Amino acid sequence: MSHQGWNQLAAQFEESVCDITASSGEQLEELVEAVHPTRRQTLVDAGCGIGSFAKRFGPQFGKVIAFDFASAMVRRARRRCRELTQATWQTLPLEDAGAKLGEVGHLVACLNVITSPRALMRTGQWNSLVQLVRPGGHLLVVVPSLESARHVAEQDAEAFGGTLEAENDLIRRCDTEQKHYTRQELRRALVSRGMRFFALRRIHYPWDDDGLDSTSAKTPWDWVCLAKKPLAA
Repeated sequence: MSHQGWNQLAAQFEESVCDITASSGEQLEELVEAVHPTRRQTLVDAGCGIGSFAKRFGPQFGKVIAFDFASAMVRRARRRCRELTQATWQTLPLEDAGAKLGEVGHLVACLNVITSPRALMRTGQWNSLVQLVRPGGHLLVVVPSLESARHVAEQDAEAFGGTLEAENDLIRRCDTEQKHYTRQELRRALVSRGMRFFALRRIHYPWDDDGLDSTSAKTPWDWVCLAKKPLAA
């Protein structure tokens, strides 16, 4: 989505965007607890949106660094998270964050951010994201699932109303084109950058978060992974 479009969504984020932090129940909590957060550690919320992840998990950390490329999102996040006195908020594109901030995060969270239809943009964002993680630190990433998109389309193709560009795994819905990932593609994106996997699983969310009404027992999902950056040799 464009900078202007993302800024315009800030005021109506909850009605327009599937907020995976709000929709995931205890699924994210389990993975955050696995890294044993302490008040001596720094949380980085990369592509923070309206600050949902920072608001929920930030109190467990001594420092929170949150950024988004849309200034309206950052302003709303700051207002929603006033109680996070240990937090700093920046307007900053993900692809520039690694070079600017360096290896700062004991836990770096990035939820459904690396979805640009442009491959070159995504490569820069993946590289920057890994750069933000301290050696020995962890990366928590959520990406849209291609397998889930296919499942949703099979349940109700007309209501899904999307198109799939098979060659590049791009889904177009509601005039927005997004990259979706297979399980193996997500693994390759991080392993190729030196990360070691702890967990890679589905994170389910309700059908109505996808704008659909289905009786299928299998609800839609994103892929979520927890990976660790090895200590420097």
